[in-house]
Parts: sequence; C-alpha cells; structure tokens
Amino acid sequence: MSEPRHFLAYCDKLFTPSESFIPRGYSAFSKLKPVYIGHELKGPVPDGAEVIELGPLHGPGGEAAFKQLGTVSTKLEQTLRALDPVAVHASFGKSGAYALPLARKLNLPLSVTYYGGDATKTTNTKDSFIRVYNRRRAKLWAEADLLLPCSDFIRRELVAKGAPEDKMVVHHNTADPVRFQPGEKRDLVVFAGRWTEKKGIDTLIAALSRLGEELEGWTIRLIGDGDLKEELAKALETAGVDAELPGWVPADEMAAHWAEARIAVVPSKRAKSGDAEGLPLVCIEAMLSGCALAATRHAGITECVKEGETGYLVDEGDEAALADRLARMLTDRTRTAQMGEAGRAFAMERFNLQKQSKTLESYLMDLAKKAGTL
Repeated sequence: MSEPRHFLAYCDKLFTPSESFIPRGYSAFSKLKPVYIGHELKGPVPDGAEVIELGPLHGPGGEAAFKQLGTVSTKLEQTLRALDPVAVHASFGKSGAYALPLARKLNLPLSVTYYGGDATKTTNTKDSFIRVYNRRRAKLWAEADLLLPCSDFIRRELVAKGAPEDKMVVHHNTADPVRFQPGEKRDLVVFAGRWTEKKGIDTLIAALSRLGEELEGWTIRLIGDGDLKEELAKALETAGVDAELPGWVPADEMAAHWAEARIAVVPSKRAKSGDAEGLPLVCIEAMLSGCALAATRHAGITECVKEGETGYLVDEGDEAALADRLARMLTDRTRTAQMGEAGRAFAMERFNLQKQSKTLESYLMDLAKKAGTL
C-alpha cells in the first residue's frame, strides 16, 4: 500500500481544547494525511500529528502581510510545496479566507467547513472592509471548490448571505461511537456548554426553577463556565435547586458524564449578536451515550433530535415548555430510556465519526483528482 498523500489542514488557532472535533474529523483517513498549519498553538499537539507554525515562514510584513494582503513569502511557498500536498481544507470561514491566497499560490483545491458563528454572527455576515474575512468572503465563495456546512441550517444561512448553493454539501458534525457509549445509567440530568446567551443556560435554569418536587431523587449537573455563571448560580440558589456545578470539563472526560446520564439538555438559542449553533456536538455525544434529549428547535438540533422519538423539542427560550418536557422525562423513566436507545441507533447511523471521516476524505480525494493534484 502506498504512503498517504499530504493535504494542508488550515486552522489559524490550532488545537483549541474546545475544537478537538477538528483533528478527530480526519481520524479515519487512510489515503490522505493532514499537515496542520496555522499561527497559534492553543493546546497540545495530538500524538503523531505533523504541524507547521506559519509565523517564522513569513517574509517582510510578517503575519499581518499574509493575513491582510495575502502575501505568501518564498520561504512559505517552498516549505509547503516540499510536502507535495494535494488539497487544502480549512476549518471555519475565517481560516478559509486566510487559506485562500495559499491555495491560489500552490494551485490547490480548497474546501472550507462552516460550523456556526462563522456563518451566523452579524460580525461575520455584514459588509466590512476592515475585517479580512468580510472583505474576502465573496472571493472565498467564488474560488473555493467545496463548502461544507455542518448542518442544513448552516447551509441555508450561507445561501441567504449569497454563498453558491451548487458548491455546498452538508457534512454533519459527528462523535466517536467507540468513546461515547451508554454506561450504567442513573437519575442524572446533564447540561454541558459555555454559560453564555447562545447556549440557553438561562432558559434551562428558569425551567428547573419551575419543577420543584419533581426534581426529587434526580441529580442535576450543569457543566461549564462563562459570563453568566455567577448570576445564574445565584438564581439556582434562590429557587432552591440543588445542582452540581463542576465547571469546565475537558472534552476527553465528557464521555463519562454522558455515559451515566439519562437526560441531556441542549437549550440553545440565537444570541443578540446573531450567533447560532451549527449542530452542537453535545447532542451527538449524548445520543451515542444513550441519553434522551430535551432541546430547542434551534439551528441543526432539529436535524438530529426526532420529536417524541429520541427526545423532545421546544421553542427557543420557552422555559415553561422545557419544564413541561423535563417533567415528563423525569417521571416516565421507561419512555426516557426508550428515547435514549432510539437516539443512539439514529446517531450510529447518521452521525458516526468513522463514517463521516471517511466521507470527508472522499470529498478531498475527489477535489484533488479533479484538480489533477492526485
């Protein structure tokens, strides 16, 4: 078997702990191998990963000239050409805009995955000459060979802003079914996410405050940190809701939490900034772990939660409806368990990391063959 060919995996901030889904997305590749390129290491480099920090390779003007003007130095060009890459894959729209001059210079096909805020935040969708992404957005969409929105919701958001529909293929977020499996379930409700407006943690806490005695016997575990935590923790205390608040939990440790939970709550909503989810990974992780979901009709959540089959859906910000659905799940454990089992089966079929990773590799292979780089 021949050695895998290289492709350039561009993410400007590499290995951010909350973005471990990026390297995992390449985990089932066998014919192609990523070389990660970007400007800042935000976390530990995965075992065996090849990484090139671009900063030392820039010429006059440095990183600013590269990002603002698209200047590709001779040293940078030669370093990347020596890898004989067949394609460029950028994670997030902003990284796609930075990678565009590289793809041009190296004459490589470019694909870009959109995940959420990069397609929905007002700062990313408005016209602005100052911000590189906004200034380069139309050229990126015109010249990129493939756009991969992580949900059909993100696809629709991009189309509404003028992105070419004929270049798009929905490539759903995924999780690893080997890591996320049902464990010994107990009466546990889990929320995991940033304590920010978009994640809807305020809606959840308002819903919990309505439940009173129905919470008796159940453990409520609210994972994460954020700007709203101090205020909302006081609201919990005032309402007499006893909840575990473990703070931020590393992604590698989340499997244990989902494994023992019966119910996962994902109350996301669009923020005032326009920021919206793509398809929250917590949905997929929880479903693979056999959790029933109480979630909102927000973004790509409706693409993975089947109403009444794998969980319940309520409108964004509707604390009364969320409390009602949680009450049903808390009191009917048999039905809740059935929804958890159905959710795992659906996630295994549609949101399986190994399947989706192989599909991503096939997309990049097809682009490279069409471009004559493979």
